[in-house]
Amino acid sequence: MNNGKQGKNATTPGERQGAILHYLTEKGFASVAVLAEEFSVSEMTIRRDLAELEKQRVLQRTYGGATVYDSAFFEVSLQAKTTQFVEEKRRIGKAASDLVKDGDIVILDAGSTTMLVAKFLKTKRITVITNALNVAADLSDCPDIQIYVAGGHLRQGVLAIVGPETAAFFENIRADKMFMGAEGIDIRGGVMVPDPTEAHTKRAMVNSAKEVIVVADHSKIGRSTLSTIVPLAKVAALITGYEAESAQLDELRTYVEITVV
Repeated sequence: MNNGKQGKNATTPGERQGAILHYLTEKGFASVAVLAEEFSVSEMTIRRDLAELEKQRVLQRTYGGATVYDSAFFEVSLQAKTTQFVEEKRRIGKAASDLVKDGDIVILDAGSTTMLVAKFLKTKRITVITNALNVAADLSDCPDIQIYVAGGHLRQGVLAIVGPETAAFFENIRADKMFMGAEGIDIRGGVMVPDPTEAHTKRAMVNSAKEVIVVADHSKIGRSTLSTIVPLAKVAALITGYEAESAQLDELRTYVEITVV
């Protein structure tokens, strides 16, 4: 995958910053000069981008460049995620919403991609169960959608409600479909997130749904992080963008059905 090409095509600072973060995740370190050349912008622009990403606590600036925190442990804030790979996430959200029919009971996980799934569900007559405060708020003005919000501990940076109370809530829920986000997806680790408590909560949500669909942009494909939610065998489908590397997708197709949009 040529991340430089994606960066050059970025139309907003947020999209460029998302591409820079993905580039650094793959490379480990890059100098300001290299990043400026890679993304066809000035070194001053790169310094502003790095300062913003450091403020979001997803990378560390070093003398002359930057490095990411250990990719197994860091998680980008929801605010940062909403500016990354926006068009790709819109395509994923639309494709996911097309799988939902009137009358369905749907679990929506927390995250920037599931938030876009929710936006495309607004005209449906469905029941939504979520642990995401932003999803519940966004759907609150839809008269044909019944909304149930799980209780528990709020992870403020990602607006996800997690913990034993949340998991207990989902023990008594039966849903037709769950749309789940992730921070990493690979053959060995399955579907992963950095936070063990969130992984435990997501497993409870998975057990409540007849069908689990993972929605994840290309930066999550092939990435490994700390906590496995479920192996790929428990996932009905993965929806991702055409930006994902075809070789990685070919490996995953042995274990899960993949839709590329």
